[in-house]
Amino acid sequence: MLAAIRGLSIIRIAFGIYFLVSAGRKTAEGWLASSDALMGFVNRQLEGSTPPYDAFLTGIVLPNADAFAKLVVVGEWVAGLSLALGLFTRRGAITGMWLVLNYMLAKGLPSFDGSQDRLFFVSCGVLALCSAGLVWGLDGVLRHGLARHGLTRALAGIPAQPRPVPWAQRRRVERPAA
Repeated sequence: MLAAIRGLSIIRIAFGIYFLVSAGRKTAEGWLASSDALMGFVNRQLEGSTPPYDAFLTGIVLPNADAFAKLVVVGEWVAGLSLALGLFTRRGAITGMWLVLNYMLAKGLPSFDGSQDRLFFVSCGVLALCSAGLVWGLDGVLRHGLARHGLTRALAGIPAQPRPVPWAQRRRVERPAA
């Protein structure tokens, strides 16, 4: 079991680095200051995008491209840092799933260009369901503090501890007569 979680931790770190590199590239290209790159991406993908999603791109994303460009960059930074550091790993994995779902729908579900996004979506889903941040991550280092609160426990992927049964409610175990 520990070997499997270590393997997932390596994958978690690799996906985190991927998102960090992508966020760093978008930041350096000026996505936080200008929406030109996002508008170029959307316009290139419109013809092949998934039918209900193309209306969202033209009606909502393009008119608000400045805000969406910033959201994409911030989302990639959040997913990248969370996954690379193993801090609130579940939140980072769900953020990564949301990002690549949008990329996948923009490119078109049956499109070959979206195949990497489909792989990322499933992988981030596995990371969201598992406790990949508990090994080689800050979720494991900070486990005792994070486990005290339901929200932080859920975001970090820490399983809930069973509640102790009060002494008065415990059943006596009868020992067989010798």
